[in-house]
Amino acid sequence: MTSALGKLRWSLKHRGLAGTMQAAVKGVGRALQPKQALPPHPFDVEHGTETGGLIPGGDLASGHANDRYIEGYAAVPPSRFRNILARWQASNPPHALAEYIFVDLGCGKGRAVLLASELGFREVIGVELNPVLAATARANAGLWFDAGKARCPIRIEQGDATEFAWPDGPCLAFLFNPFGAAVMQRLGERMVEQFRYREVDLDVLYYKPEQAAAFAEAFHMTWCDAVAISPEDLAADPVADLRDETRAYRLRGAR
Repeated sequence: MTSALGKLRWSLKHRGLAGTMQAAVKGVGRALQPKQALPPHPFDVEHGTETGGLIPGGDLASGHANDRYIEGYAAVPPSRFRNILARWQASNPPHALAEYIFVDLGCGKGRAVLLASELGFREVIGVELNPVLAATARANAGLWFDAGKARCPIRIEQGDATEFAWPDGPCLAFLFNPFGAAVMQRLGERMVEQFRYREVDLDVLYYKPEQAAAFAEAFHMTWCDAVAISPEDLAADPVADLRDETRAYRLRGAR
């Protein structure tokens, strides 16, 4: 029942009443036809991981109060993630990369966490509310370590991103449109609360920034760009678009 209610809330939020009724009619038709799964993403074929798929927010209900604000699951295209991180590094961040802890909020199955671990951060952390996705991310991280691809520790925390205890030192947060407005607003406030009196900055990379208003006041936007994606990733990704933006923000420390 909780799952069905979560799906209904998600559909009403994103489609409206009329759209929800249309989707229900179409869903009956689809239920009578064989289901066709998306083919494995080339990233997973190459590395033996499981990071692909497209999951509506309504299918990710876990019984948590924030279930209604989940935007769904899709993994970041690998080429775009790498280009986003290269763009950030070229923007002259105030600390050396090896000093930063990378934090993916709403990490899903962990693809961004795996890719970030290749770059030499001090640590890479994924935070995921859904226990099934978090378990998948841990399994993927284990495969990544066993293959010798991680250059730093990886940690997956299952829990609410708005309650995440930010570690000491410089942090780089990554967001791939994970939450609706209410959670994003609280998340931004929580970042300000935890970093207001620190002597280090917090950088944020927000891919598909649908709730950018959450960072409009306290954060300084350092750049905004539709970062390049490879033709292979564009063809393999069911939701990627050449026009998808990334916005980079910085929350100044108290130094």
